[in-house]
Amino acid sequence: MRDPDRRDLWSVLRGRGTPSLRGLLTRVVVGVGLVLGVLSALAIIGVYSSTASYRDDQQAAVTRATTAESILADLLNAETGVSGFTLTGRPNYLVPYVKAEASYPRSIARLQGLVIGSPKLEQSVASIDRAAKLWFSEAATLIDLRKQGNIQGAVDRINQGIGKARLDALRAEQAELRGLVERERQAALRRADRRRTLTILALLLGSVIAVLTVLGATRLLWRRVGAPLGSLLQGVRRVGAGRTGEMVPLPEHAAREVDQLVESFNEMQGQVVAQRHAAEASARRTEAARAERRLWRTVEKGLLPENLPAVPGLRLAARYLPMSPGLAIGGDFYDARVLPDGSLVVVVGDVAGHGAEPAARAARMRFGWRALVEVDPDPQRVLGVLNGLVVGPGEREQGIFSTMCHCHVYPDGRAEIALAGHPRPIVMSGDTGALIEVEERGPILGLLDPPSWPVTEVTISEGGTLIIYTDGLVEARQGDVMFGSSRVIETLAASAHLPLEERMAYLTERARRYDEGNLRDDVSVLAVQRVPRLDA
Repeated sequence: MRDPDRRDLWSVLRGRGTPSLRGLLTRVVVGVGLVLGVLSALAIIGVYSSTASYRDDQQAAVTRATTAESILADLLNAETGVSGFTLTGRPNYLVPYVKAEASYPRSIARLQGLVIGSPKLEQSVASIDRAAKLWFSEAATLIDLRKQGNIQGAVDRINQGIGKARLDALRAEQAELRGLVERERQAALRRADRRRTLTILALLLGSVIAVLTVLGATRLLWRRVGAPLGSLLQGVRRVGAGRTGEMVPLPEHAAREVDQLVESFNEMQGQVVAQRHAAEASARRTEAARAERRLWRTVEKGLLPENLPAVPGLRLAARYLPMSPGLAIGGDFYDARVLPDGSLVVVVGDVAGHGAEPAARAARMRFGWRALVEVDPDPQRVLGVLNGLVVGPGEREQGIFSTMCHCHVYPDGRAEIALAGHPRPIVMSGDTGALIEVEERGPILGLLDPPSWPVTEVTISEGGTLIIYTDGLVEARQGDVMFGSSRVIETLAASAHLPLEERMAYLTERARRYDEGNLRDDVSVLAVQRVPRLDA
């Protein structure tokens, strides 16, 4: 039999007929549905607009910054090549400069296209273009001087720092552009935040209307549905605010479905927390691995040679250990070159500080040393040029300096050593050894201009070894007691029976363990052992 109190949907919506829970729920559902429909449309429009605008603005900022960084990187590589060509005259050093000169018009045109419509950015890009063209002009002058054979004139211009000053000006303009891009990005972010806030306010307003509508229902409906859902809504907002450690309390009078919903939400919240922690741990591990790979690529490519040369009558070995923890890049470097007369020149240096800038200076010092010894290995000239290379104009008062040991080893075992504030090398013969005796060490590079560096001559006996190292080796410490040169000599004596490579590894490992596995500074060691010549 048909229920006489039952009404069709239209009658229920108009409120006619016997008031019932069905009618009340139907009106609430329809009313809330209309409100939520409008809200959803507004939210979708607001979120889509904010997301699209934010994505476009951020992508534009990244593209602008990347293009500007690319231009600066090309010119930095070109500067190194121009310096190498100026000092050595080798045409292959000009490859980065030629590439930079060819790619620059396209790169600057692209950057100019990216900033159209922003007067401040257009003005900043124009300043970068002027600075870059000034640097190219100076580079062309240096190249012309070198091609004309005016080596001293070219070196003098390098020492005057004209090219570096112009490159520094380019860096400053690039930094200014980066700042302007960042400010525009932040402004775009604030606009997106305002749109998002308006969207949230619209959602909150609709929620209030929906709640007021629900409050008009029966007390039973509120107790069994409204209050439990309000508690669940608070839990959702806490999760949205990042407070995922608080669970939603289980309601006392809720309908069975609502009670199960709260339990499911709490279970889901626990899973979200666990997954977030796992994702954060994975991201940290990934970033640590990337940082370590970037570190070693920097050290191997910029500060250390890929291979030590083979020299008849001499055997070479080297070890490098970065400081711990964190594997921070430092300024230690070493290198070795064989000269046309069969003699060997080696260098071990230490630029003060840790991080990208000291490592870049150390790499520049190493490549500069390579170019200089090919022309003239004389210690006075080599250290004199490097003394001006370690710091630029206006940087001397910043306390930037470098120690260095420059050594020229002849096939008969005679070695000429010049120290620029560097620790004295050790000469080992069998299981005995001592620090070399010097009247005085020359000044540290980067402090005086123009200084001089005394040259000390020593002889490496047959089977003997010359060991050059940075101060990180002897300054490893336990408490206030340093490892010291005496322990270095003891360790070398104890390992005299080992091959040279294993001997250096044993020495550096013992220093690391002495400092409880965490070195206070980078350690670089280079050893030259005199062995019988196979062709003798």
